[in-house]
Amino acid sequence: MSAQQAWIEYRPDIPEEVLHELTDFFREHKGFVNEDIKRFISDTDSFMRKGSYFIVNLKEFSAWANKEPPARYSSKTIIVDRLTFYVPYHFDNENHGIYFRAMKLLEDFVEIASIFQEVLKTTKFIRALSGGSEALTLRLLGIRKNLKSLVNSLFIEFIVFLYAHSVAHRILEDISYSIECICKAGRFLYKMKYSILNSKDEEGLCYYAAFNALRRYMPGVLKRSKKAERLSNIFFPIISEFSWGSIVSINFASTAILYVYYVLNKRIPSASVRKDIYDRLSMLFNIFWKLYYTYEEDIGPPNVKPITQRVFLTFI
Repeated sequence: MSAQQAWIEYRPDIPEEVLHELTDFFREHKGFVNEDIKRFISDTDSFMRKGSYFIVNLKEFSAWANKEPPARYSSKTIIVDRLTFYVPYHFDNENHGIYFRAMKLLEDFVEIASIFQEVLKTTKFIRALSGGSEALTLRLLGIRKNLKSLVNSLFIEFIVFLYAHSVAHRILEDISYSIECICKAGRFLYKMKYSILNSKDEEGLCYYAAFNALRRYMPGVLKRSKKAERLSNIFFPIISEFSWGSIVSINFASTAILYVYYVLNKRIPSASVRKDIYDRLSMLFNIFWKLYYTYEEDIGPPNVKPITQRVFLTFI
């Protein structure tokens, strides 16, 4: 980040010293897999069979998977993130949507869950993650003893984070579309095309939004939402012993764990955005976010299907 610019950044509300220690802990345990946790993941043939309706491997994915991100997303680009593809409707009106990269997603999740379980063996980390709250400390101690609850609870919040990130891409696309419509109506003297931000700024804003969405996540609200039906049909076959009854909210800890694993270990860009961009977009972005994420109302082009109907798995 430039020292001459002001930035808005998401960071977990735990001491910096502990963040650094957690970062080192994750680095030391890189690649660690707890076989007991891995057993909760259905084998590939099983969940390919159960979830076959939601598996879509667009031919474009292979070509885009290993490309460097463009300077700016446009009608000629697919957005390739570590664990998802987002296909803009500007690129493909018919096949637009969110495509979770199943094998990469599961590989990351098993490692994160395995290391998280090790983290919960250290009292200092538990106290920092729970913010000193006795009730939250007991919750973490509870899932430490109950692997089913740990896996199910963490998996739900992991998917919430990834989904929120992709929804943020959709919101920025819709803001671009809205401005395009205003430009076509002759209300602006200049012309603007999707996307309104360069790709680096867009990714930073989307990750900032995703971490904040997870921080505010409530299991009961998710369970009653439209997106839950789609996401549950896609993902529940992947977890062999999934049940809503085993889920407890651990977002006070999972947000920090995902931040350490991804941001501090440099697997994804920083969850930050320049203050001038944030100030310019935040009011409009927050309105769109409420419509999409809270009220689940799409406001994109009339010929584009709602995003809750455009969520898939891919094996590319």
